[in-house]
This record gives sequence, C-alpha cells and structure tokens, in this order.
Amino acid sequence: MVKTVSLFSLLIVLILGTGSCKKTTQNELANGLWQVNTVNIDTAATNYLNQFPNFAGCSNCAYKLSFQEQNVVIGYYISNDSIKHIATGTWTVPSYTQVSIKVDNFIDGTFDIARPGINHWVLTSNKNHVAAFDNGVNPQFDTTYTKIDMQKL
Repeated sequence: MVKTVSLFSLLIVLILGTGSCKKTTQNELANGLWQVNTVNIDTAATNYLNQFPNFAGCSNCAYKLSFQEQNVVIGYYISNDSIKHIATGTWTVPSYTQVSIKVDNFIDGTFDIARPGINHWVLTSNKNHVAAFDNGVNPQFDTTYTKIDMQKL
C-alpha cells in the first residue's frame, strides 16, 4: 500500500512539474540582459557578429539581447558605450531545451539550448534564417546552421 501511494505521488509530481521546466527557461531569459559573444554560421569558425553592417569597422562593440515579458526581445548594437542601433522582435519557449527567436537580420529560428554554465548559454539551430544574406538569388544560403554564444550580464 505504501509503495502504491509513493508511486502515485511520484507520478503526480512528474505530471505537475513538466510545465514548470518551460517556465524556468522563460524566467531565466526574461530576467536579465544577455550579451552575444559570438555568432557562427554554417559551422565556420568566423564570428559573423563582427561582419554585420552595424559592426563594420568597430573595435569596441557589443550586441545585447533583452528578453522582455509578452514575448518581446530587443537587440542593441552598442559601440563605445553608445547605442548605435536598436532592433525589436519576438521570442517564445516551446520547451525547456528550445527557444524561438526572431530579431534583427541574423536571428530567425528555433534554437536548441545548451547551458555550459548558469549564466552562459549556447544556442544552435539547423534552420536559422539570416536575412543579412538574403539576396533573393540563392535562398539555400540564407537559411543555415547557426551557433550563438551568449552570456547573461
């Protein structure tokens, strides 16, 4: 009898707890500002963050993401402690291990989340749309594997 009650209690905890994992990911993203360290596209070692137009020729630049409530994300291009450009977009958390983000001209996909540290995340997607590369001629080159390394500030 005690064994049955214990198994039933464990089952209830598992059922009720599965939705909270998704909420944990939402809270971790929404409660803080994230600095994007690198953006690697198509498995290249190049940090494409330094290649995008708002960072061309910039030596002291940062790209930061602020995940807001109501599924709004704000991207900030910062140069020498001044905001150079702001982009707004959307985000959702389909599951504890995934986040869908659409902001700016290089982030538009559903990303798998790896958590190497409490405040360090690596996002990867096999189908990220990089509008910065969208020339209308070769669409296979503008939807690609993307890896985003970011740190919570």
